[in-house]
Amino acid sequence: MICTISVAQVRQNNNDKDNSKVVSDSVKLDTIIPVKEKLEFIVEHSSEDEIHNRKKRMTYLLRKAHVTYGDMVIDADYIELNWDTGDVYAEGKRDSIGNIIEKTKFTQGQQEILQDAFKVNFKTRVGIAYNIRMTQDEGVIIADKAKRVNDSVMLLKRADFTTDTYFKEGKDTRPDYLLRAREGKMIKKPAGNTLITGPINMYIYDVPTPLALPFGYIPAMGAKRAAGILMPRPGERTNLGFFIEDLGFYIPFGDNFDLKLSGDVYTKGSWALRGESTYKKRYKYNGTFSASVENRLTGIKGITDGANAFSKQNLFGITWSHTQDPKANPFLLFNANVNFSSAKYFRQSVRNQYINTGQVFTNNVNSSINLTKNFENAPLTAQLSMSHSQNYNTGQVNVSFPKLNLNMSRVFPFAKKNMPKEGLLQNLGLTYALQAGNEVNTTDKDLFTDKMWKEQMRMGANHKIGLQTGVTLANYFPLTLSSDYNEVWGDNRLVKRYNNVNNRVEDTTLKGFNSYRTFNFNASLSTNIYGTYINPNKNAPILGVQHVITPTIGYSFTPDFQDPSWGYYKSYQGRNQEEIWYNQYQNSLYGVSVPGLTNSLNFGISNNLEMKIRDEDDSKGFKKIKIFEYLRFTSAYNFSAEEFKLSPININGMTSLFDRKVNVQFSSSVNPYEIRRYINADGREVSERVDNIGLKHLRISNVTLGTGYTFDNSTFGGERFEAKNYKRKGTVRDENFYYDNDNYAHYAIPWSLTANLSYNYSKGTERKGNSTASVAMNGKISPTPYWAISANATYDFITNEITYVRFGFERDLRSFTFSFNWTPMGTYKSYDFFIGIKASILQDLKYNERSRLNY
Repeated sequence: MICTISVAQVRQNNNDKDNSKVVSDSVKLDTIIPVKEKLEFIVEHSSEDEIHNRKKRMTYLLRKAHVTYGDMVIDADYIELNWDTGDVYAEGKRDSIGNIIEKTKFTQGQQEILQDAFKVNFKTRVGIAYNIRMTQDEGVIIADKAKRVNDSVMLLKRADFTTDTYFKEGKDTRPDYLLRAREGKMIKKPAGNTLITGPINMYIYDVPTPLALPFGYIPAMGAKRAAGILMPRPGERTNLGFFIEDLGFYIPFGDNFDLKLSGDVYTKGSWALRGESTYKKRYKYNGTFSASVENRLTGIKGITDGANAFSKQNLFGITWSHTQDPKANPFLLFNANVNFSSAKYFRQSVRNQYINTGQVFTNNVNSSINLTKNFENAPLTAQLSMSHSQNYNTGQVNVSFPKLNLNMSRVFPFAKKNMPKEGLLQNLGLTYALQAGNEVNTTDKDLFTDKMWKEQMRMGANHKIGLQTGVTLANYFPLTLSSDYNEVWGDNRLVKRYNNVNNRVEDTTLKGFNSYRTFNFNASLSTNIYGTYINPNKNAPILGVQHVITPTIGYSFTPDFQDPSWGYYKSYQGRNQEEIWYNQYQNSLYGVSVPGLTNSLNFGISNNLEMKIRDEDDSKGFKKIKIFEYLRFTSAYNFSAEEFKLSPININGMTSLFDRKVNVQFSSSVNPYEIRRYINADGREVSERVDNIGLKHLRISNVTLGTGYTFDNSTFGGERFEAKNYKRKGTVRDENFYYDNDNYAHYAIPWSLTANLSYNYSKGTERKGNSTASVAMNGKISPTPYWAISANATYDFITNEITYVRFGFERDLRSFTFSFNWTPMGTYKSYDFFIGIKASILQDLKYNERSRLNY
């Protein structure tokens, strides 16, 4: 009977060298009264050696012992199993003086626990362990003693919790910080393990700190997301008073969507509410959405002037970004990028986080929402879209409500299939485009008001048919011919009349369908002229020069649609009974202006100049240097213009310096007309352009120059740091220091300095032009592996002032991160200090101080 029970509960050793066997007798199992408390699973075990004591009904597993019971797995140096009670005792490996040098490992499901020794009952699953270590997602729990109440609850004595990754990965035996509690309870939930403790204190490198709480609650360790309260940040600012920021709640909805609600409250009356959401569906789409509303009160009520003047502003901001995976549906794509806010949102938000991000200098924002349909077996693409543009300086807002774009790619109706195209007819290509939609040009004050909907909204459609063909003349002169036909539909027509009573022109907009159409013709001819010089002296420093000249000439013709015979222009009697003509479709959504007669000759010349020089360091023995990537001169002559027939000469080009590391782009405009100056009746000098062309009248009216360069470690011939050149790594944080044969530590100090220079000069008819010149500097350096220092500055050469300066400091403190941003001067003078734990599970353990010195 005894032998039969032992066989039912303990399998024989898997070690083939162990000849001991457990033999069952002939007593039938059905003659035994079943024991109520019995093991539910078969105990499987293995070890290097084992001892069975039938008298004490015990099994002893020695060295590399392994026991499996259901979902529980035990690995230890020594294990005892009690056949009757189901008690299991395990102990780690000891050294010669009795110290534990290798812990036991207890695994149940995904949970793994290391301890010196423990005892557990397989029947009740209750146990006790000593000196345990548990890894919980981003953190590690260490306790002197743990009592396992059941599969879901474990009581801890002197529990420590840390998220130090180096300690977690075994790279360090001492964590850089920990949270210590005398007692705690870990509760296992489907969402993850939750740790609840009594009074808890923070230790930094085993030194206790004043940072303590009456209790600790670390929710859902190991869970991806869990609902919970967002810890607020208290503080005080002179203009807003005492405050609590970021107080809110986080709610996950399923596996694909979450919601974060938070708000700020200030004692001087200001407040803010925010909602943020992130959503994602694998292989389908992903996106983020955020919205905020703020009520900002500053100053003292009743005061209208001075630094303490009272002001009240309602601010809002909405952002939405949606990206569809192209593989989800290549023929139907939906994407959105929305950034819509009140005009002063970034500059006067109750929070100043936009200073450090640079958004405080934002002048223009744009938004777009697009639904695109590609037709698989047709040359058509359809797009339904909405767009928005906003200028924060002027307050102008342009909103395009659902707009349809239908485009047909070029087709060749007269070309033979799968045959080369020959002649003008076979090369004739046809394109079609349709634009239809609604649009509003308004201000942020009139946005979504009755005035916007009734007076400022415009509707319309534009049909455009394009024809283009071409042929090469004499094998060297490509000729291109094209023509465009446009038909515009609109919902309004302008009527002007002069009111003799009020002595002013009155505009009346007549609603209703109307249309007009225009067409044009264009031709262009070009060729390439090559000039090459090859130095006969193969050892000369300059081996050759190549100059490519590309002249172009074109002709454009558009009928005079301003002629009254077309019916597009109407007239009214002015103040002195003169006839004044105006475009009655100038407020249409498409085709704002109806063109007059164009009979223009366009011409230009483009240059590309490069040189081949000798270079012994190059494998080819030479290298090419581009003196000019391009240098273009363009102009036009309108035969039908009454005056100023010749357009200004436009010059633009680009060159590269220092082995193409620096690109210099420039453009200029040269005016060939005479400027005449005289003193008017008021005694002031007046300048005007006269239709008189001459070389002596040539003057530069505009110059734009831009260049930039980034200096880094390799700029001045510095060698690239290669870790593979060093045989031994450092012991400081393991990965970052490398030692040479003389035991000197080596580390690459990455640095970069970017300088962007811009210059603009413009001059009208005045004697003196206007210039703007500035340089923007952006530098970064890491003097040690864990320090990052950055600086940004802008200098205005015209005013000789530094217009913007910002310094940034970041420090990797292993488990913590520290940053300090400082803007010491200018309109947005401020600083921002932050220190907090990196691990997302303890991201609320942080300190953040923001200040605005002259907000």
